[in-house]
Amino acid sequence: MFNIAPYIPKYVRALHADGEGTKVPYTQTNFGVVLMVDVCGFSQLTTIAGEKGDMGAEAVALEVGTYSGECIRIIEAYGGDIVKFLGDAVLVSFQPTRSDCTPTAPNGNGTAMNDAISEADDYRMRAILVRRALECSLQLLARLSNYRVYLTPGERVRHRSSEGSVLHDVNGLWVATTDSRRPSTASGSSIVAPRAYNDELSLSFGIWNLINFLLRKRKNADANVPSLARRQSFGSDMSHKDIQAVDLDLHIALAAGDLTNVIVGQDSLGQSHDMPMSDFNSDETITVPNGRLEYAICGEAVEALDDALTTAKAGEMSITKKAWSYINASQLDVRWEVHKNCYLIRSSVNSGRGSGNAFMRLLNENLLPRSRTTSAVSPSSDAANYYSMYINRSALCRLQRSADGNFPAQFRDATIVFVSLGDIKVATDEGLQIAQRATTLAIQVLDKYEGMLQQFAVDDKGATLLAVFGLPPLSHENEPTFAAKAAIELRDLYETQGIPDFAISLATGTIFTVVLPQGNEYRRDPAIAGDTIILAVRMLKFAFAHHSVICDAATKERISQFCELEDMGQNFVKGKVKPITIYKIKKFASEDIRRPLAGTSDSSINVDFIGYRTEMEAASRLIDGWMTAKNQHVLVVCGPSGVGKSFFCATIQKSVQSHGVYVCPAQATEVEKGTKYFLMKGIVLQLFEIIDSDAIPERYTDDNASDPPDLLAEMAADDNGSMLTMESASSGHSVRDKEWYRKLVYQAMLSPSADSIQEVLHMTLRCLKKCGEDALVLPLFRTLFTSLDLQDNKFTRRLDGQGKDILFTNLMIRMFKYVSEHGNLIISCDDVQWADEASISLLRAIHDNCPRVLLLLASRPLKDYNVKFVDEICRTGACLKISLNGLDTKEIGKIILQTFKRGVTKVSPQILKVIQSRTGGNPLYVKNMAIVLKDFNHVAVVDGELVPNSSNFDLEDLLGNFDYKRIIKMQFDRLNNSFQEFLKIACSLDSTFTLSEVRAVISPTNAIFQANTSAEISETIAKYDTYNFLLKSGEIDPTHQGSDDVYTFTHVTIPHSIYDTLPYETRIFIHRALARYYEAIYIDTNRSNLLIKIARHYLETDNIDKQLKYLEALAEYNMRSHYLPEATTSLERIVKILDENPEYDRGYGKMHKADIYYRLGQALAMRTQLTEGEMYLHKALGCLGTPWPDSHLDFVLNLSKYRVRQKVHRRRVRRNHQAFKIVQDEAERQTWMKRSAIMVQLSNVYYYTGQGRKFVLSCLVGLDACQHLGEDYPDYTLFLARFALVCWLNDQRDNSLFYIRRALALVAKDHSDMITLTVCAQLCFASGKFSSATELIYEACDVTRAYGAVTDCQAFYRTITLLATIRIFEGTLNQNPKDQKLLKLAADTAHQMGDFEAEIWLSVFTVANAIVNDQLRNCEPFILQMENHLRDARDFNKIAMYGTLIAYYARIGHHSLARKYFRDMVAVLPPLATTSNLLPIFGLIFATMGLYEIVEAGVFEAVAAIRGHYFERFVTSVVQLNHAFQKVKFWEFCQPSLYLARALPYISTGRVVEGFLVLRHGVMEMQYIQEIRFLKAYYHAKLGKYAFTAEDRVSWTDQARQELDALKIPASVYCNPNPSAETAIAMMRDVPLRVSSDSGQYTNEHCSIISHESSEGSVNE
Repeated sequence: MFNIAPYIPKYVRALHADGEGTKVPYTQTNFGVVLMVDVCGFSQLTTIAGEKGDMGAEAVALEVGTYSGECIRIIEAYGGDIVKFLGDAVLVSFQPTRSDCTPTAPNGNGTAMNDAISEADDYRMRAILVRRALECSLQLLARLSNYRVYLTPGERVRHRSSEGSVLHDVNGLWVATTDSRRPSTASGSSIVAPRAYNDELSLSFGIWNLINFLLRKRKNADANVPSLARRQSFGSDMSHKDIQAVDLDLHIALAAGDLTNVIVGQDSLGQSHDMPMSDFNSDETITVPNGRLEYAICGEAVEALDDALTTAKAGEMSITKKAWSYINASQLDVRWEVHKNCYLIRSSVNSGRGSGNAFMRLLNENLLPRSRTTSAVSPSSDAANYYSMYINRSALCRLQRSADGNFPAQFRDATIVFVSLGDIKVATDEGLQIAQRATTLAIQVLDKYEGMLQQFAVDDKGATLLAVFGLPPLSHENEPTFAAKAAIELRDLYETQGIPDFAISLATGTIFTVVLPQGNEYRRDPAIAGDTIILAVRMLKFAFAHHSVICDAATKERISQFCELEDMGQNFVKGKVKPITIYKIKKFASEDIRRPLAGTSDSSINVDFIGYRTEMEAASRLIDGWMTAKNQHVLVVCGPSGVGKSFFCATIQKSVQSHGVYVCPAQATEVEKGTKYFLMKGIVLQLFEIIDSDAIPERYTDDNASDPPDLLAEMAADDNGSMLTMESASSGHSVRDKEWYRKLVYQAMLSPSADSIQEVLHMTLRCLKKCGEDALVLPLFRTLFTSLDLQDNKFTRRLDGQGKDILFTNLMIRMFKYVSEHGNLIISCDDVQWADEASISLLRAIHDNCPRVLLLLASRPLKDYNVKFVDEICRTGACLKISLNGLDTKEIGKIILQTFKRGVTKVSPQILKVIQSRTGGNPLYVKNMAIVLKDFNHVAVVDGELVPNSSNFDLEDLLGNFDYKRIIKMQFDRLNNSFQEFLKIACSLDSTFTLSEVRAVISPTNAIFQANTSAEISETIAKYDTYNFLLKSGEIDPTHQGSDDVYTFTHVTIPHSIYDTLPYETRIFIHRALARYYEAIYIDTNRSNLLIKIARHYLETDNIDKQLKYLEALAEYNMRSHYLPEATTSLERIVKILDENPEYDRGYGKMHKADIYYRLGQALAMRTQLTEGEMYLHKALGCLGTPWPDSHLDFVLNLSKYRVRQKVHRRRVRRNHQAFKIVQDEAERQTWMKRSAIMVQLSNVYYYTGQGRKFVLSCLVGLDACQHLGEDYPDYTLFLARFALVCWLNDQRDNSLFYIRRALALVAKDHSDMITLTVCAQLCFASGKFSSATELIYEACDVTRAYGAVTDCQAFYRTITLLATIRIFEGTLNQNPKDQKLLKLAADTAHQMGDFEAEIWLSVFTVANAIVNDQLRNCEPFILQMENHLRDARDFNKIAMYGTLIAYYARIGHHSLARKYFRDMVAVLPPLATTSNLLPIFGLIFATMGLYEIVEAGVFEAVAAIRGHYFERFVTSVVQLNHAFQKVKFWEFCQPSLYLARALPYISTGRVVEGFLVLRHGVMEMQYIQEIRFLKAYYHAKLGKYAFTAEDRVSWTDQARQELDALKIPASVYCNPNPSAETAIAMMRDVPLRVSSDSGQYTNEHCSIISHESSEGSVNE
């Protein structure tokens, strides 16, 4: 995260420094001094730079960055606060500190100074503020007047000094200025300590700073800050006109008086949301804050600035009379004069008035930077969240993506929206409310149309708003259109909301955007500048702009076809030599003035598939190859929307079906992207039709003869109570009854009735029987067909959602494989970019396991959408990717000929060229453009050739700036009124809709539904559908025929375009009517289909009661169905509605709100969004009246209280007394139950995040709650087991046994509590009873599985981690097939669930086992995976990964990488807390092994010879490693490695005797080493290397060899190769001696080591 503090004014930083918000609108008034520092020449600079493109942008960033950096440095030195960067000006304030002020009274008037300040002190403080502002202004004039900047790299090099600074012409002198692009304080740059202005988050002087300020002498200026040295020219003649440079100058206004600080805006736009980074060609998203705020200053001082600034010319400073009254003019050493009630001071050295010497003294004076507190440069996360609301979304997104908190300079085409709010007095209460209302409306409108509010400012003429359209990531093809719509809507809102005076202007052109100055640690701004902004401002001076929206000619050119405009004539504006034409925008969407339709249109126009001959031939070759030799073939068809992908795939399907190939087609839709298995639902139904046909033989199994009647009885009962059997299923409809099947497809996909549900059930049973599957798996299909109301049987009841998904996937694989063995089978999926995750996972599994099935996938361009799974699928088998990019002119001509049909045999090349250029060859666009040409008589037929009506044929002139949406809206306007009404309702429905849905809402008098039969209605629709907007279901799927006709739009853009035309009230009416229709037919059997529709439609209305009701019902359904993302979305929407509507929030009871927060926290925690989940769980506790402690003292008190309670409880239980009175009151029991459930989730959160103390408190509170509910409460055993583990880790063994015995007693009858079993296994492991731990692990693994699938992934991962830890360090993992199968099952589960953390754990286990067994050849993929995930891994995982990587790279001889990872590992060790997590054990043990490898290779000694302090650092790091071993708490297991780590500092420094004594002492202390066979052998091998008698070395080495041989581990890797030789590290392996006894020089081998190590750091270290 970038450091946001420099982008925020000091006043705002101080206001939110404690991470607290403030009421908006906010106001506070006190005395202050204001500077307006205006840069002359900046507009000219950006104009010239814009002509130079990117080079000019870079020059402005460098040069102006340096200029503004110097300006900021001067302002900072004098304690000024930069309030605003106003384009080419800077607004600065000097105010007392906020501690000396209190908020104003509600009327917003008056000065709110502390009453304790005396009148004399008050005057003195005001005089000091004015004096500081004056000195700051004089410094600015002296240093930055006549400042020349260079626009080319050549000029910059030419004028560079010998030290690298650029020489600038300042007041006729050559001055070397430093580049302001230095790293910020957060990045490690230091700030020179000042001797004054040392106040915290200083905005100005407090009353207690006055004395020090008055006594400060100029000689105390810090000499460490380099001054701006004056240098002579290198001979460049600055008067030459060919130098590409621009002179910048300043004019400054200084005013004093009452100053009002205001904050306006909206601090709760809603939940933080993600923004697509479209401009960066990425699928990445960026989170933006909850709201937008703007800080400004106003009042007497600000109002006086304009006149003063007008008085001052370039190089002058103007001071108002009131400010001058606080200045002792006799002490000024500069000349001044009175002009227009202001006092002028000039900066020119050659003014001839005696002021030159004074300014030269200012140039020689060193500046004193102000101190910066930590909170100022590194704000807390809470403060940073508030700060982010003061920056626009575009800048925030780009800054978040940057590495250093800057983004590159850029010129962009943009539209500026400037809003003047008239002469309102924002300093008054009434004016502030108007400004707040106007700003809030502007924020809402800009957010709606994706514009950016750049700033809110106040001057003497009132308040203004500056907005911009066209900044990334929310940029558009036609920015003026978005800006015009926003401006018009804002105008209308201002009229209705009673904004008394306003004017809005739009200007389009090039603007400059950059962070200025880059890297400045004091102040930065994501600035925009340019002549376009100035033009927008100056257009508002005309009277006709009031209460109107006006624009310039550039904007008019881009919006003329969309807006009704009025020409206001040519007008002169300041800064323009020639007058400019200004237009008033009256309204959006001008009246239709098109010519009437000539002739009649053929309503049956339908363009068949045309073109793409080469692509079709390539696809045919792939299919031919597949039919010859099937090998996981994949055909991918890519192309933009409307390019013809669906027609292309449909042609392939039709072709292969004629050759007897089975096809299972389906299409994904964007609206159903979150619906589980939506894509696979249609595919499976098509598969069932194939299975149910005579072509697929029945597979005979022993179960085909009869089904166990008691098991079938458990499966399901129909609505009449009759039992389903295979016989009853077989007696249903025959597959030859096509009408039944077609009806079934629709009913199952859209709105199933009771009959269709039974039919789906019967057909599923028949297909299961035919494929030889057990009928007991029938409940698994409820995941696919959510309307099937089947009860779980005893075999599926114990499965959770993930377990059922795994079983269902395996079932589908078997069925698809069986069908593909008896025929050629293709799965065709259209628009897979919208496919749901569950369908994607199932398709991937089918592809991996069914090689005879061909996948045909159609998608939008892969690079534009997140369809990485397509590339993953293509990695296996044979794959062909076909890109469809548009038609050529010949193919376009065929479409046009089909459109015109009679009398046309040829198309003019001129028409073809224009259409191809305009449409890009997109068949859908070509088709619609051809219809436009025909309907609007733009062409004529001459001798059979279609030619233009005029010699200058140009679609841009004839049709305007048409896009597809524009065409659709134009065609919609020409349709029959009844059909328009039909389409308005249809576009508010889902992608596929029925006539019944439209009939329920449409007017009873609509002509379409006056017909008596469905056939007549369909004929009427076909007659009215002139432009082929709709497709009947038969045109999508020929197998569908039903009583209720189904329609869909031919392209997704059509309903969107029509919906955009609907007025807001019309939309609400339609959505409300649709929601009521679905409510009327809502029953339990169709709940899964209708619930989401009811909620979606009510969300588009203003009925909040219904929104809350159905969102809650939908969230409950999704939670039960394990659809966690959907449940999270619904619950977050509920919370947002309650936050935005306090009256509804108050209506919710505390228990109800607690339940909402709890379920949201639970859903987030289960999705591993632990921080967000914790926040909502804490809110749930707050609703129950028992908030989670938010301070350290409260936390300690709560922890102590619950510990005492448990102590009392244990004492009373041991004495057979009842410890707690069981709660009987039902309402109170509900509260205790909710508290227990919350603590279950919080303990899970704190377990995974490693927050040990919070984990303990959550377990204690949960135990306390369960004890009030009684021992039969389900969560009691969970908390007993977890607290037993907590007691063990805290060395309270007796208490641990007490709790675990009680937990086991409660589950004695049913050993199905996996958490209790896992905790018991961990306790056995911690106490050294590894065999008992292994038995309990196997039992826990059995509980977490059903049908071979994992039902509780997290519990399974915990048990597997414990098992892997024991087996790897036993050295027996390769010898236990059962354990290997469990690990493989864990790997498969992690892969199917997309659990990358579990994949990291398994990678660690794999590499660790390979290191132990010295089987490193196959480790590289797992090493790469660990390295790729290191940055995002949690600290516990990092320790395991670092340690394993150290051992791996040390073993293969990559010692520099091993040392690097050791340094990284040591950096994350200090935060390691006492934990039951076993992963750190891997890291610590293998890190120790790796360090021994490096020591024995002689690397440390070689490096230490170059860097003398290296061993000192190394020993310090090893000490931290030893401390980390102490925190793991599993000492019985870690003892061998702990003693090895203790001996390492001695051995690495050559003190082998001391090291051996440590190791030998460990042998006598370790009690449980016998069961850890590999670690025992490894320990003995080290004794065999470092024992100081040859006899001991031989003895220990022989023992180690025997133990390693028994484990089938290569002994040569670990044992001393020559134990009888002298004890020396050089003899441990075949490594030459490091130092020659004669010369003391290193051998060649170690010279290479030294050389490699020296490349990492300086030899002079």
